[in-house]
Amino acid sequence: MNPGPRMMLLAAVLVLAGCAPKPPSAPAAPAKTEAEVRREQYFGPEIAADKAITWRTSNLGIKLLAPGEGPLVQLQDRVRVHYTGRLKDGTVFDSSVARGQPADFAVDRLISGWSAAMLTLKPGAKAVICVPPHLGYGGLRSGKIPPFSGLIFEVELIAVNPVAEK
Repeated sequence: MNPGPRMMLLAAVLVLAGCAPKPPSAPAAPAKTEAEVRREQYFGPEIAADKAITWRTSNLGIKLLAPGEGPLVQLQDRVRVHYTGRLKDGTVFDSSVARGQPADFAVDRLISGWSAAMLTLKPGAKAVICVPPHLGYGGLRSGKIPPFSGLIFEVELIAVNPVAEK
């Protein structure tokens, strides 16, 4: 048999093979947004990926654990809270729970991330509040808190405008 037709047949098969539809490739994993990257940097990957946290454009995160009842906190209010504050590595830097004594604060005197988060809570609410550095202490060191740290607070709002204890 003449090798010419075989070569032509082989060439045709190769051309057709190249034209055959290719199997679909796996979709590319979506790239993380800049906000998601920053959340991981500030709070760690586990918290950054928590779907129960509502993230604001400021990267303030609020996860409501218990809704509470009554009116929302107002900026001019005082609040009585139990809280534990920690860094993304788990280091506890402050805790009223550990002291066994709730703390009273004027909402308008808190770091801005806490103030903003408190305005979303009702008495009896429990929440996890994730405060990015620019809504916390920024580039300043504050006690055990290094500069540019994200802060994670577990907060229980005991009372709004509590009667002062004697």
